[in-house]
Amino acid sequence: MTDPDEVPHDVRASLEQLLAAAATAAAEGDEPTARAALDTAETVATNKLPAGERRDRVRWGCAAALDALPNGDLAAAYATATADAVAE
Repeated sequence: MTDPDEVPHDVRASLEQLLAAAATAAAEGDEPTARAALDTAETVATNKLPAGERRDRVRWGCAAALDALPNGDLAAAYATATADAVAE
C-alpha cells in the first residue's frame, strides 16, 4: 500500500532539480532563469503533488521566491527552503 502523501520519485527529482536551478540562478543574478524554474516548479507541484500541506507549502514557497526577485539572495533562500519541504 502507498502513502497518499508520498511524493513519486520522478516528481521529487524534478522539483529538487528545478528548485536547485532556481536557487543557483537567483543567487547569480539570473532573474529570467530563476523565474522560469520557479514557474515550472509551481506547475509541477500543482499538477503532480497530491493535495495537502506539502503541495501548499511548495506552491507557497515558489510564489514567495518569485515575489522576492530581484533580491537574489532572498529568492535563493526561499527556493532552498522549498526544496527542503519537498524532501520532508
